[in-house]
Amino acid sequence: MSRQYTNIQLFEAFEEALKHLIEEDGELFAWPKAKVSIAHTFASHLHRTLCKVLGFSLDPSSKSYLTLPQNMKIDLSASVGNDKVDILLHDRKENRPLAILFNQDYLGKQQLEELRRLEKEGCNLVLGVAFLHQKDYILIYRSNGEKLDYFHFSRSGHTSSLLKQRELEGEENHLQLSLNIPTKRKPKKKQKPTKVTEGQ
Repeated sequence: MSRQYTNIQLFEAFEEALKHLIEEDGELFAWPKAKVSIAHTFASHLHRTLCKVLGFSLDPSSKSYLTLPQNMKIDLSASVGNDKVDILLHDRKENRPLAILFNQDYLGKQQLEELRRLEKEGCNLVLGVAFLHQKDYILIYRSNGEKLDYFHFSRSGHTSSLLKQRELEGEENHLQLSLNIPTKRKPKKKQKPTKVTEGQ
């Protein structure tokens, strides 16, 4: 991978794109089934923020306007192996600097495993995003080898902070254990007492 696409630069562009999404397109979060609209809008913001972070011209009159180096494209619903990602930065061949999965709620076990598979398939920076509309932050998951990093992205401050890091192997329920969410149990049904009649 070229030095022009470091994980630090990619994450910086990702954070900047999140900021624009919240500030300029926050109403999308209230739409039902808005995942595709959010992904499309976010991809537009990401394209511009990548150009900015990489030091390329944002002048519409420039011939290189919004052109990414190494013939990179930002595609929606792209396939990597047997998995589909919501946003993929790639050259449509083997070079995949960034893959992103979106969800309205916490990512489940299957999605967390997908993040790991995407990293093994050669995606350099693999991120999961849980928008969590009821919270004042967006939860970001980053696949990191045998570990998973969790970040809070403040909706008001537009900054990320590392929440925790967890090992992926050996956990029965990644989501519950990693976020310390108690498992809800259904209450037991009460048995009706049997009536005792005379003569019994």
